[in-house]
Amino acid sequence: MSKIIDLHAHILPASAMEAAGAGRDWHGSTIEHDDIGDPIIVTGHRREGMGGKAHYEPMTRRIEQMDEMGVDMQVLSVSPIFYRHYLPAEHGIAASTVINEEIAGFAAEWPHRFAGYGALPAQDPDRAVEELERVMNMPGMVGASLGTHVGGSNWDEPQLFPILEAAQDLGALLFFHPSDRRLEQFVPRYHLHNSIGNPAESTIAIGSLIYGGILDRLPELRMLFVHGGGYACWAGPRFDHGYKVRREAQGGSEGFPSEYLRRMWFDSLVHGYVNLRHLVDVVGIDKVVLGTDFPADMGQPDPVTWIEGSDLTTTEKAAVLSENPAALLGW
Repeated sequence: MSKIIDLHAHILPASAMEAAGAGRDWHGSTIEHDDIGDPIIVTGHRREGMGGKAHYEPMTRRIEQMDEMGVDMQVLSVSPIFYRHYLPAEHGIAASTVINEEIAGFAAEWPHRFAGYGALPAQDPDRAVEELERVMNMPGMVGASLGTHVGGSNWDEPQLFPILEAAQDLGALLFFHPSDRRLEQFVPRYHLHNSIGNPAESTIAIGSLIYGGILDRLPELRMLFVHGGGYACWAGPRFDHGYKVRREAQGGSEGFPSEYLRRMWFDSLVHGYVNLRHLVDVVGIDKVVLGTDFPADMGQPDPVTWIEGSDLTTTEKAAVLSENPAALLGW
C-alpha cells in the first residue's frame, strides 16, 4: 500500500502553551488553569480546556505515535479552540501569522511526515485572502482550516465568498472543522456540545454551501469536512424533499441538494462500520479520506486497524487510507 495519510490531525500552538506557562494573554484570550492544574483558554464567556497530556507531547513523540498507529503522514491544523473567527480582526490576523509559521516549520523540518493547513482571519475576508496567498507559497502547506461559521455567519454569506473564490483560484484545500458551537448553550451537560453540537455545525455548513449555490459558482473548489460531514450525508433525502416542496429551499442551487454531496470530501471519523459503509455509498468511495482527530480523545486511536477491520473491500480500504488523500492533496 502507498503512504497512509491522515488529513485530520491537530496541534496546539507553541506560543499559546508558552503563554499558559508564563501567565500571558494569547491573541484575545487569557490562559487560566482548572482545579487540577490543566490549562484553560478563556475568551469572553468561553472556557475551553486545551486538551489532555497527548496534546503536549513533542513532535518527536508524535512521530513515534504515528508509527505505532501505522500512519505515515499527518496534515496538521491548529486545534479549533484556537480559531479566532469570532474576535476582532487584529486578533485573528496576529494569531494566524504565528500559527502558520509554526505549522510550516514542522512541514519543513519533517517534510515526509507533516504537511499543513493554514489558519485564516476569516472575519476580515480581505486579510484572509492575503494570508491564504502567503500560506500557499509556503512549502508543505496545502490549504487552510476554517470554522463551520464565522462569528455566526454561514458560508453562503456574500461577504465570505471572496475567501472561497480565492481558495479555488489558488488550488487550496479548505478543511472545515466545527468551532464556536452555536448549540452549546442548549446542551450544557454530558459532552453533548461535542457529540451533538459538532456534527450539527458541519451539517449547517454543508447545507448552507449547497443551498446557497456556492458549488455551482465554484465548481473546482475542494472542501473537506470532518466527522463524516456530521449528519449531512444521512439527511440527503430530506434535503431533496424540502427542495421539492418548499419554495424557500429553491433558487440557490441548480440541482437537488444530495447531488452536491458527491462534490465534497469527508473524513472517515464516524465511529461505526455501518456509518462508514453508508458514507461511502452516499458520496462515493473516491470522496472519503482517513481522518483521526489526533490527539483528541474523541478521535480514532487505531485508525488503520479500524479501517482494515471494516467490511470495505480491499480496494476501498486502500482508497480511504492512501489513494484518496494523495489525490485530494494533488500528490
